[in-house]
Amino acid sequence: MRAFEDYNSTKEYTPGGNKLPAGAYEVKIIKAEDVDNALCILFDISSGEYKNYFRKKFDSDRENYPENAKYKGVYRMYYPQKGDSKERIEASKRRRKTVLKTINDTNNLNIDFTKEWDGAALKGAVVGMIFRDKEYDYNGHHGFSAQPYGVISAEDLKNGNYTIPDPYYLDKSTDTAGSGASGYNDVDSYLDDSEDDDDLPF
Repeated sequence: MRAFEDYNSTKEYTPGGNKLPAGAYEVKIIKAEDVDNALCILFDISSGEYKNYFRKKFDSDRENYPENAKYKGVYRMYYPQKGDSKERIEASKRRRKTVLKTINDTNNLNIDFTKEWDGAALKGAVVGMIFRDKEYDYNGHHGFSAQPYGVISAEDLKNGNYTIPDPYYLDKSTDTAGSGASGYNDVDSYLDDSEDDDDLPF
């Protein structure tokens, strides 16, 4: 057999390909920022088997696919837009209120969201994040990827007071190009490739 000269320095594949399963995880917020028409909350898993999952994935992608590496630990809430129905506007506001209140109350932050606020104020806040599987069909690749779905309090996470939603399936009657696996392409404007942990990825 041939000698495997760089055996010791070669990285192994992890079982499951490092795929994050659908479920609920404790996450720590890095920062919140308005990007285009969305409030984006950047986070990483802060405990358990998948601790620092998104940071590790980003570092791996940056090493192997430097031109396409994107930090994917992002939870987005879109602001209402002109022309939206009253129902859609109300749903958008209620979702944003629920998430911000959960973060605020769970971490005793006392942020007044009725005024302009600094997204850095959420740094270090810990909450539960629910992920559900979402089907993707993109550039010849098909499968499921766990995507952020909702925020719960740390207490509800600890006590198991949550439900994992059913997988989201693509509507096969519509064009699915650009959906799914590459779902965080629009956060490039606030990613920072600095090696400094305190700065990454903003």
